[in-house]
Amino acid sequence: MNQDAWKREVEQRLAQVKLRHQPAFAELYDLTNAKLYGLILKIIPDEGLAADVLQDAYSKIWTNADQYRADLGSAWSWLCQLTRNQAIDRIRQRKRLNETDDSTVVEDFSADTSTLWPEHVDLGRCLQLIKKEQQNVIISSYVYGWSHAELMEKFDAPLGTLKSWIRRGLQELRECLEA
Repeated sequence: MNQDAWKREVEQRLAQVKLRHQPAFAELYDLTNAKLYGLILKIIPDEGLAADVLQDAYSKIWTNADQYRADLGSAWSWLCQLTRNQAIDRIRQRKRLNETDDSTVVEDFSADTSTLWPEHVDLGRCLQLIKKEQQNVIISSYVYGWSHAELMEKFDAPLGTLKSWIRRGLQELRECLEA
């Protein structure tokens, strides 16, 4: 099945799921679970936890299908966004439960960046080249999905400073990765 036909199938199945059609939900799962699981694994490299998040995502898809609006985007985009948000929520939840200190944010993340982005194995090396506060803010924001408010609270810094750290850190990462 080509990509366009696959996307049409996903659209049709989600439309049926909105009407609480259980066989369509099973078909939607069969069409999308491998891709959504892959998406989760890019965010959460732990396979067991990723499987739990996938299950939670499908529960949320079932209960919130009526909120999908085709005029705002494709069904596949909606499924990806909902699943991504579920993964980020799980990371935040675990982070709050563990309440680790700031220094472990980078250590936990950069321990094995090859599993997160195998096409960018130099990312961990480049992260080590930028300032520690830039590393922590970038990872907290882009990997763990922290909001501006959470960043300001955790790093005890004004929003403008945090944005500057992110901007300069991303510029340095870009330069390092392009070298």
